[in-house]
Amino acid sequence: MQSKALTRYLPVTLCSAAALALSTPVAAVDFTISGQLNRLIMSVDNGVEDGIVHADNSASGTRLRFEGKGETDGGTEVGLYYETQLQSNPSDKVSVDSLDGDGSGGNVGEGDYFSTRFATVWFKGDFGKLTIGQGSGATDGVAEVDKSGTTVIQYVGASNDLLGSMEYGASGVTVGQARGHFDGLGRNDNLRYDASTGEISFAASIGNGDKTELSAGYAVDNLEIRVGIWDSADSGNDVAGNAISASWIGAGGFNLTASYGSDDRAGDPTNIYFKVGYRAGAAAYAIDWGETSDLTDGDASAMSVAYVRDLMQGVQVYASYRTDSLDGVAGEDDITALVGGARVKF
Repeated sequence: MQSKALTRYLPVTLCSAAALALSTPVAAVDFTISGQLNRLIMSVDNGVEDGIVHADNSASGTRLRFEGKGETDGGTEVGLYYETQLQSNPSDKVSVDSLDGDGSGGNVGEGDYFSTRFATVWFKGDFGKLTIGQGSGATDGVAEVDKSGTTVIQYVGASNDLLGSMEYGASGVTVGQARGHFDGLGRNDNLRYDASTGEISFAASIGNGDKTELSAGYAVDNLEIRVGIWDSADSGNDVAGNAISASWIGAGGFNLTASYGSDDRAGDPTNIYFKVGYRAGAAAYAIDWGETSDLTDGDASAMSVAYVRDLMQGVQVYASYRTDSLDGVAGEDDITALVGGARVKF
């Protein structure tokens, strides 16, 4: 019912905002180029094979972005945002075969991997913000609120980003098949509207295949909460879901993070996640645990510890040790990974 109502009335609101945004000419548009490179080394053991691999960290992959912004005579801001991912051997594509491969030409995992993350045009004014193109739907990120400072290597979706193609022992089940954090419908081609009042924000979007998404957030200096609901409609066999996440940090650096998500596909899978962390100056430390139930046969859980340090503005080094487990499936075994790497932003 919520998705049908959104589909019916949201286009009228968005079109009205667009007409207002385009009512006067843009004087000039200023452009910036930025990006990052994020490389890691993993020592992985899945109970059958073990080895060391060099990969691009898919928790926050190597990427390049172009941004532009200008203002009309009427005060409406107009901008563009384009971002592409440029990865050599993404960590989420590294499989068991990669552990005993020679990496000829750098082609461990899937080799070079390129994808468009964002290609949007936006308008912002007193009416809110209207975004058109390939970008985050309204629920992208609702499961991922995190103030720990360790998200470059450890967050609710890190199991999939680091080990998504790795098999649990000889079970025939990969981490990507068993783990999910139900973070909305991600990035897609859509029409999105954002508005805020004080500490409260709202977002709604409609994407190809009648995907509909709604979210709300609350944010102050030491606390952030986001919640969302979605329906993939014609684009995904009409799977609907919901998620909520919250993160709090105290004045002394102690922080807590929690996330819950689910959808209504067969088995009604769910995911729960908890993290305890501490930030001291340029360093961040954290331990987390999460479990996905009923996404496939058995329940899949993970626990990790992480350390991240800011060496200078835009430069981070990190290390983590994690264990991913699958219960109730024949041939399963734990996957362990010792990870170290660095991210440089420009």
